[in-house]
Amino acid sequence: MARSDFAWIPFFEDFNSGNTVATRPFQIEGTPFGDGYLLIQQFDVEVSTHRIQINGTDLPGLDLTPMPSGNPDRVWLTWMDRIPPDILRSGANRLTIRRSEQTDEFFAIANVAVHWRELG
Repeated sequence: MARSDFAWIPFFEDFNSGNTVATRPFQIEGTPFGDGYLLIQQFDVEVSTHRIQINGTDLPGLDLTPMPSGNPDRVWLTWMDRIPPDILRSGANRLTIRRSEQTDEFFAIANVAVHWRELG
């Protein structure tokens, strides 16, 4: 039987030209298997070329989504990103967000929740 588990990571980081990368640790007590996902609170993201890494591995696809076009308000959004198998591991893990070198935008990250399944 499988069970779900998660880690809540209070990230609280502003990204700009002087702060382009930030890493936060999190722990997994069991043994994760299969796909996982993360939910991320992001503020004022304008381009889709920023990267999320877990344990040094880039997550596939679109990591942070730009605000919807035509929205003049700077708002907080929650985005979900898939974590492929074999990236999460038992014990210490690292979540890293890298600001794209292709932009000079400011954006912020608040909380991140990482979800996975374990045998149990």
